[in-house]
Amino acid sequence: MKSIMKWNGRLLLRDWKTRLLLLGLFVFLGSFSLLYRQQNVTLPETQLRSEYSDAHQIFRLIPDAHFDGELGQEVQQRLGRNSSLIGLNRYILTQREGNTVEGLEDVVSDYLNNGREMAENNLFLHEATDFESYDLLQDVYLPSVEEVQQQLAFFDALDEYNLDIEWNPYASAQVHQQQLELFVSVVLFIIIALLAGDHFTREQQKNYSVTQGLPIPVKWQWRTRSFMLWAIIWLVALLGLLTSYVISLFSETSGSFFYPTELYINDAVSYIPMWQYSLLLIGMGMLVSYLFLLIVTGLSWMIRNVYLTLFITGGLVLFYSIWQFLPPLTGWQPSFYTNLVGVATGESAISFGLPGIVFWRLPLIAGAVWLVLEGIFHYVYQFIPTQTLGLKRRESK
Repeated sequence: MKSIMKWNGRLLLRDWKTRLLLLGLFVFLGSFSLLYRQQNVTLPETQLRSEYSDAHQIFRLIPDAHFDGELGQEVQQRLGRNSSLIGLNRYILTQREGNTVEGLEDVVSDYLNNGREMAENNLFLHEATDFESYDLLQDVYLPSVEEVQQQLAFFDALDEYNLDIEWNPYASAQVHQQQLELFVSVVLFIIIALLAGDHFTREQQKNYSVTQGLPIPVKWQWRTRSFMLWAIIWLVALLGLLTSYVISLFSETSGSFFYPTELYINDAVSYIPMWQYSLLLIGMGMLVSYLFLLIVTGLSWMIRNVYLTLFITGGLVLFYSIWQFLPPLTGWQPSFYTNLVGVATGESAISFGLPGIVFWRLPLIAGAVWLVLEGIFHYVYQFIPTQTLGLKRRESK
């Protein structure tokens, strides 16, 4: 069996298409940090400049008479304080020294404390339902209560890990997160479709299934080739991710893999270190990619039409989008779990109104799908004839 696995591995790597696609995958992932630097990314300080302008604009929209009375004066004071805090935090980011500015701690305070105070002010404004321009505040100024609570959780996570606010979106750790999310969302499925879409088409026309004089069952080949493609893809991908990270260290700040990253769990968004988020995405990607390789290699054997196989694969990857037009049934639907980033961050749960779309369900769903695939292909492969005409045992001269 070991020799058969070795033979299959050599057969894969000798294929020019496989080598070309794997090389392309490595080059793309390995140079991603260089490519990402060419993108126009909004700096945090630029974003705060926009928020600072909005904070001033609200005073022009609210009539002066609405600020009369005890509640009106308190609202005015909170809005004015928020405007000042945004300006202070913007100045801290422009100095790029961390959460404060050395020598000016008493003036600009601390980024995290300023952020917490703004969040608490916004929570007060949410509760000021008797304020005459309350609806206006809700429509054009205030973030939702959930967003404010997420901001507080984010500041608490930064404080817990004793981290500074990240001012540089091109920092190595930040680019790594963007790269990994792109890979498990798009690139992974493209490389699976291209590698496995016609993997058996040419071979099985003559049933190249004999090595060292021993016949290899079709079902065994299906499992073996799927696993070997899965292992090769992830080996190349992890090497590419590592290469990109190392390259980025020479040109940008390193960032931190402990930086808080969103994770949807228990019907709410919490924050975990980036290294845990990265391992979670990689683990989820490994599960889903193995199932897709089983599907695509199996289809390539049965259909033997690369274009139809690619079309079906694309349909399966994007099938979750149909639930934007049809009412979804349950959070256990496998189609939701091809959008791995959406599942991990809670975007899918919010978009489809199903709080049950959570990452911990994926292993259970993957196990059930694997059993279904085993049953389906076991039945289908019974109807595939074995052609042995023209096959000869290799003889050494």
